[in-house]
Amino acid sequence: MVLGAFVDSGLKLSALKKELSKLSVRGYELRSRRVARGHISATKIDVVVTKNVHYPHVDQIYRLIDRSGIDAGAKKIAKDIYALLADAEAAVHRKKPGAVHFHQLGELDTIVDIVGCAVAIRLLGVEKLYASGLTLGSGMVKAGTEIFPLPAPATLRLLKDRTVSINAAIGHELVTPTGAAIVAALTEEIPEAVPFRVGKVGYGAGTYTDAVLPNVLTLVLAEAEAESVQDRITVVEANFDDMLALNVELLFERLFSAGALDVFTAPVMMKKMRQGMLLHVACPTPDAERIITTIFQETTTLGVRIRQVTRRKLERKILNMKTEYGIIVQVKIATLRGRVVTVSPEYEDCKNIARQRSLPFKTVYDRIKAQALEKFKA
Repeated sequence: MVLGAFVDSGLKLSALKKELSKLSVRGYELRSRRVARGHISATKIDVVVTKNVHYPHVDQIYRLIDRSGIDAGAKKIAKDIYALLADAEAAVHRKKPGAVHFHQLGELDTIVDIVGCAVAIRLLGVEKLYASGLTLGSGMVKAGTEIFPLPAPATLRLLKDRTVSINAAIGHELVTPTGAAIVAALTEEIPEAVPFRVGKVGYGAGTYTDAVLPNVLTLVLAEAEAESVQDRITVVEANFDDMLALNVELLFERLFSAGALDVFTAPVMMKKMRQGMLLHVACPTPDAERIITTIFQETTTLGVRIRQVTRRKLERKILNMKTEYGIIVQVKIATLRGRVVTVSPEYEDCKNIARQRSLPFKTVYDRIKAQALEKFKA
């Protein structure tokens, strides 16, 4: 379905085949056909296997990819997807990733699917991928000689921290472990509002024709419209009215060490008219569990509030600048649509100059900022 969506959106099948031929495996054909799913016309890509080729271990697949002649970026993407698959299967079977035996995941059609996806992304020059929440089917699925409940255990593992829903009316698999790995490895979940200009749209067809929903994957090739960078982060908050203020300094230190992006406290009036403190921590979502553990260990709170928020931020970079004091300082430059809007000298660098030269800090900071504005706004 992923390959079908890419081809349907304009990727030439011949270009895809040419790049995949560099994988140095034979025994398959890549075929494309136009099909209807519901009222939607879509592209169906079939990987027709003509030779029994199987790579049971992830290290064998890594070597196959590394020895190929495909683009280095595509190699990394493909290996990232397989790494997640190996980790998920290892977690389900309580084994080390290298000891997991791939069954369907090591077959030629799956390898072509995953490497083909990586190649397609590079051929189209895609810079960033987003995915919506996924709908999962119910019932049972047969894998080899075993039967598993849906959603498949590996699929659920791969979609940890993703928004999903289970449609009990759909009695078949909607998201395979391979599809879940592609989504998990390559995409961010769509934030609350991502402004973009719609370009080409492609529809990749699945095999089921009697699905409750049209069995297609929609792919939108778009150009970003945002005037600033946008992403999703996690906010963790807690209230407490029975903790010494002396604890806060070390709490801040350990929260930042755990991955916090921003930490602050604010006075609040709590029940029974007690003066309390609100703790607010913003962090990358993967670091949220460490942040929560730190809060429980370092404060007296009995519970925390957790929510996902959308963050808009200016493009930023840090440059070195030689100052009139003969000392190099770091300067943070923030831009909007390519134009410099904020220049901030590094506080510690300015403080050190102020101490060395016995000058007021504000004098040093203001003069370095003026020099930076003249240098970088030009």
